[in-house]
Amino acid sequence: MFKTRGFWLSQMLVLIVFYAAAIVLSLNGLTSHVVVKVAMVLLAAHILEIPLAFYALRGRNPQALRVMIATSLFGLIWWIPAKRGLLAVK
Repeated sequence: MFKTRGFWLSQMLVLIVFYAAAIVLSLNGLTSHVVVKVAMVLLAAHILEIPLAFYALRGRNPQALRVMIATSLFGLIWWIPAKRGLLAVK
C-alpha cells in the first residue's frame, strides 16, 4: 500500500480538500475554527520540514523550487514517496 503512487496521491488530495475547507472557513470570517487552526499548524510544520526534505532527496538531484513548494504544502506525504522514486523531484 505505501509503495504505490496512488496511495500517496490520494493522501495529497485529502490534504488539498482540507486546505480548501480552511480557506473557505477563513473567507467566511471563521478564522478561529479548529480546521483553520490545524491547517495553519500543518503549514508551519511543513515549512520546518524543508531542510529534512532536501537532506532526504540529496541523492536524487531535486529541483529546489519543487522541493520547497511541495514540502510546504504536503510535507512528508510528498518527500517520502519522492525519495522512493514514486514522484518526480525535477
